[in-house]
Amino acid sequence: MAKLSIRYASALFDLAVKDGVLKECLEQAVLMRNVLLDGECGRIMEHPYISDADKREFLDSIFAGAHNNLTGFLHLLVAKSYENLLVPALTAFIEMAELRRGKTTVNVVSAAELSEAQISTLKDALSKKLGKEVEISSKVDSSLIGGFYVHADGRLMDRTVKKHLGDLRDHMKKGSLGWSDD
Repeated sequence: MAKLSIRYASALFDLAVKDGVLKECLEQAVLMRNVLLDGECGRIMEHPYISDADKREFLDSIFAGAHNNLTGFLHLLVAKSYENLLVPALTAFIEMAELRRGKTTVNVVSAAELSEAQISTLKDALSKKLGKEVEISSKVDSSLIGGFYVHADGRLMDRTVKKHLGDLRDHMKKGSLGWSDD
C-alpha cells in the first residue's frame, strides 16, 4: 500500500508543479492531512456503510475552497475505495513538495520532552547538516531511557541510551568490548 500512496502522491505532485500551484496545494494539503488525522474524520472516511457520494460531499463540505487538484485527488481516492490512503498519500505529497521547496520535516523522538531551546539548537544544527530549512516534529518515548533519535531524509541518527546499552550487550556477547592492552 505504501507504493500505491506514493504513486498517487507523485501524480498530485506532478499536476501541482505543471499547473504552477505547488505552494498553494502544499499549504492546503497540510491542513487536509491534519483534519483527516482527527479520529472522527478518519472513521467517517473509512466507514464501509457510508456511500462514496456521501464521503465526497463530506470532503467538499469540510474542504470548501480547496484547489481543484486536491479535491479531485480526494474524490479519486474515494472512488477507487482507497480512503485508507488519504493520509499516507497526502503525507507523501507534502514531503515531495517540501523537498522541492528546499524544506524537510525531521522526526525527533526523545526520552523526555525537549525544551524550545533544545529544539531550536537541534533545528539549526540539522539545517546546516542537511542544507535545507528544517521543521521539527518531536515525540516522547520514555522507553528510550535517555537521549534521542532523529529520522531525516531517510537517515537515522540514534543517540539513545537504549541503543548504547544494546550495543554494549552485543559486544559483551561477542567477547569484545574494544579494550586494548596498553
